[in-house]
Amino acid sequence: MLTRRRRVAVAGSSGFLGAAVARRLERDAVNVVRLNRRRGFDLSSPGSLDSVTGLDAVAHLAGRTLVPASYDDAASFYRDNLLPTIHLLELARRNHARLALASSYVYGIPQRLPIDESHPAAALNPYMESKLLAERLCAAYNRDFGVPIVILRIFNAYGPGQREEFLIPKIVRGLMQGRIALGDPAPRRDFVYVDDVAEAFVAALNWTGSAPEIFNIGSGVSVSVEQVVSMLLRLSGRDVEVEFDRQTRPAEIPDAGADIRKAARLLGWTPRVDLESGLRRTWDAARTP
Repeated sequence: MLTRRRRVAVAGSSGFLGAAVARRLERDAVNVVRLNRRRGFDLSSPGSLDSVTGLDAVAHLAGRTLVPASYDDAASFYRDNLLPTIHLLELARRNHARLALASSYVYGIPQRLPIDESHPAAALNPYMESKLLAERLCAAYNRDFGVPIVILRIFNAYGPGQREEFLIPKIVRGLMQGRIALGDPAPRRDFVYVDDVAEAFVAALNWTGSAPEIFNIGSGVSVSVEQVVSMLLRLSGRDVEVEFDRQTRPAEIPDAGADIRKAARLLGWTPRVDLESGLRRTWDAARTP
């Protein structure tokens, strides 16, 4: 288990998931090195991490995550997601440390449900492609340099503090403002609460295998956009206007339910926060001054 004698670098520690992982590790008295710009670390610069030594593990949660933004400037999106991956892999190699990568849903239009880790990967946008390329870099560093790798394919993370461009914060903002305006109500997603993602990283950093392992991190249940709206309306007790334009996005994924049995079997990880509880926590946090 990770203890106060362990030293773990958390890349992206000022972000939504990275901050949660750093807080969770610090609860266990782990010595956390927060790698973010606020602390003077530029993960895109090859020399920025030279002073970081004595690590046992690296948790890589840095990078850009919003799919629409990946179309706006694909070149910079790839740069911002892949250069930090290379430099963090070099950091792990120099320190003889394990690296746990925050990947994402990369399965394209699913051929079967629920989706397990053996399902073929298929990128549908620059964001997914950048994640698959990062996974390949990790596998290469394991093959060529023996860096122990764990890849967490995180489905739809949510919770307090998430940026408003994402679905659940967008719905919460609509509840606060009195009107919810969204696109297609039909797509089904697998939502996993931020604290459960942090627990998955703790389990991944405690993993003792040397070969690269991939784990789906989700709830194991998919729900539609319309169902999420209905749940938040009920939990909030608010009666607001809801409008769906019902336009289907290009390459829309109709359902993305995760098979999470491998993580349960090998990591001992299962989600603890069901969707209703997580939405209640998210709503309560949003309306607290």
